[in-house]
Amino acid sequence: MIYTTEIIKDKFWIVEDTGVKIGTIRKCSSDDFELNIQSVNEHVSISVLTSRFGEKILEAKETPKKIVEEKGIGSHDGLNISLAEIDGYPSKHVAYNIETVEKNGKQIPTYTKTETSKVKYAAGFYGVRYPTDWRWFYAGKLETLNTYDFIGPFKTKSEMATETLLQNRRDGL
Repeated sequence: MIYTTEIIKDKFWIVEDTGVKIGTIRKCSSDDFELNIQSVNEHVSISVLTSRFGEKILEAKETPKKIVEEKGIGSHDGLNISLAEIDGYPSKHVAYNIETVEKNGKQIPTYTKTETSKVKYAAGFYGVRYPTDWRWFYAGKLETLNTYDFIGPFKTKSEMATETLLQNRRDGL
């Protein structure tokens, strides 16, 4: 049975066949949708979608997953998109199992990408001291913050960029 799971309200859906992801649907305009099924990308109208998959293809299935409102805070460069906010810190994924942990005396908001995942991600922006220099880090794996020195969390990209640049200068890098 083919159905969709709404990820971004009225904008983006994952197409599943009996629990297995087979593609995505993205709304481009009122009657233009981008359909990507098994790496085949095409633009279709709502009538083509409903004739192919049924009248209820864009309606939530009986047990809806967590849906977030699109924040629309910038470009798609990987550092300006936020699907959820945790204690005011942005995340680049839909957030589940939200928890705050303490690292180096700082409160780090964490989450998982699915309800059953064990991999934790740190919400917010950070500066991370890699072997060569300080670099930007946005909503990445908590394991990275366990491995390297870091500054943050920061709520904005500009805050992170400024502090990371200052830290590189302080360290003479």
